[in-house]
Amino acid sequence: MVVKKTAQEPKSVKAQITRASLIVAAAAIMQEDGPSAVTYRNVAKRANTAASSTGYYFDSISDLLYEAGDYNMRSWARRAESVADAAEEMEVEACRDRVVELFLSACMPAEAGTAAPHYMQLLAASESAAVTKAYRAGRARLDSAVERIIERVGLKDVTPRFVIALVDGAAVSAVSEGESAHERARALLAEWVYPVMRRDGLIAQEDVPQA
Repeated sequence: MVVKKTAQEPKSVKAQITRASLIVAAAAIMQEDGPSAVTYRNVAKRANTAASSTGYYFDSISDLLYEAGDYNMRSWARRAESVADAAEEMEVEACRDRVVELFLSACMPAEAGTAAPHYMQLLAASESAAVTKAYRAGRARLDSAVERIIERVGLKDVTPRFVIALVDGAAVSAVSEGESAHERARALLAEWVYPVMRRDGLIAQEDVPQA
């Protein structure tokens, strides 16, 4: 699927603001209710603009969905990059002590109550080829940020995709069972990473991870 650039590229500052507000509105709707809820009418209402403005700035719903998906992905990547920045500013020992929380913060929304909607909308992304295209395109930044944490800790033979899949899998299973996604992911990360770090000599055998 090829997603075209919209024919109506905004020239004035006001037009740029309007277009951006429509993208933010679509991104929020998608996070709450999935891609199928992103319609011209719903987006215009959320952005408090005229219904006709959505069709003016975007040639199709697919164009708008791609932009909204890209906005969400960039937001998640910025969160992960902020965590990676913090990790790189820590002493290596402190980073290793806090590796579980660093991975958790990089891979999941911070607020406990947002985990279920976050993963539900990720699963719903399959409803739209435009959204899945945007998510695939933006994945590199998220992977890169997690890779920076891996490198700072000194983990060997560990990929960002593995860490993210571990967190996501734990979170989805917890949500499906009505339990805390953060606590399940935290426990599974600790169960995996600390034995690996001890095996590789990154922390002492008797070290107790920082809560």
